[in-house]
Amino acid sequence: MTNKFIRIKQTPTKFGIGGSFLTTASFRLDNLEAPFTKVIVKIDTGCSVSTIPLFKVGIKERVCSNLKAKDIMEKIPYLISYGVETGGEKHKSPKSDEEKMECSALKFKHMMFDFGIAGMSLADSEIFVNYDRKSNVLIGMDILENWDIHIGKSIKPEEEGQTVLLACPYNQLSEEYRSELYGTFGTVFSGDNSDNKSMMK
Repeated sequence: MTNKFIRIKQTPTKFGIGGSFLTTASFRLDNLEAPFTKVIVKIDTGCSVSTIPLFKVGIKERVCSNLKAKDIMEKIPYLISYGVETGGEKHKSPKSDEEKMECSALKFKHMMFDFGIAGMSLADSEIFVNYDRKSNVLIGMDILENWDIHIGKSIKPEEEGQTVLLACPYNQLSEEYRSELYGTFGTVFSGDNSDNKSMMK
């Protein structure tokens, strides 16, 4: 991975209104040997906690079930999320191991290594893994809060005012990012504090 920043054009909806920021990611999880490459992920500022549904990245149901049982047995920390798939319906908090296996809303905390998004290498990160759902892989605010992010209409003539997300982790800010920020939006980077400014090397 060689990119110095993350730059994603908005993918429009089929209705022509709004859209989303989709790109590819690569990573390894601490509970699986095989690496994942070119996984489609959604950058979602409305998502509090980043989540990988293993079904979505091609892991078979039997393997998912075994991994979930292992996490439960090893008392891996988990969260209960309601999300779009449940229509906002709240689940009863599961108590027994059997109830946990039946609950599709559980997502378990794991570590993610060799992490990269849109061709940019990123630091190892905690991530939550769900073994039951088939929804999108979401990169949420637990990761995004550590990025400098700009969303707006590109001023580049060849992009005809397309909506673009331009981002870079604060600890990886560079002159290349500053230049792209100006080239895409006509915006000059101005860090809020001396720590951020000192990172612009």
